[in-house]
Amino acid sequence: MNPGDNHPYTPRPGEPFWHLAYRYLWPFQYFRDVTRGDRLERQQSYRHNRAMRAHLPGFMMKWVILTGLCYSAGGALSHVGAEVLAAGCFVAACWTLIVVVLLGVDWLWLGRFTDLY
Repeated sequence: MNPGDNHPYTPRPGEPFWHLAYRYLWPFQYFRDVTRGDRLERQQSYRHNRAMRAHLPGFMMKWVILTGLCYSAGGALSHVGAEVLAAGCFVAACWTLIVVVLLGVDWLWLGRFTDLY
């Protein structure tokens, strides 16, 4: 069973919280590698990825909120005087912003190029 075969938000019985949070935030596990297999397998993988494209705006919104929280925490910590902790929050915010940009590019790519093979 591939991770992409399940709906991204269905909880599994006995699943630890950290694993549920990982599945809730990390969208890349639901997509398939289109560089492996023969031509038919690559086509099926790309069609699967296009079908999973519908979930990307939800994941982008989660990462935008996470970016805002990191920037806000960094701003609050810099006003308090904890510059090292604030810098860590700002670095984390930059990383989360990179994920948002990557998800946006993926969403646009899968919408623009309907069939590559």
